[in-house]
Amino acid sequence: MLTDGEPSDIDVKDPRHLIEDARIAVRELDRKGIYTYCINLDPKADEYVAGIFGNHYTVIDNIQRLPERLPQLFLALTK
Repeated sequence: MLTDGEPSDIDVKDPRHLIEDARIAVRELDRKGIYTYCINLDPKADEYVAGIFGNHYTVIDNIQRLPERLPQLFLALTK
């Protein structure tokens, strides 16, 4: 998953609820055998992304580094 920020919804304002909802979705995918990994472009992602993905994430807070980092991440994830 490549994302630019924390979970949001037009009719839910509580960020804790949104994070919990996303965490449950990731857990359901895991139970179905679907591996999830988050590449987050939000400089503030460390505040919430671990609550959703555990340690299966990378924060790239400078979008200019994305082309450099994507191949590195792909190789690391497919070893």
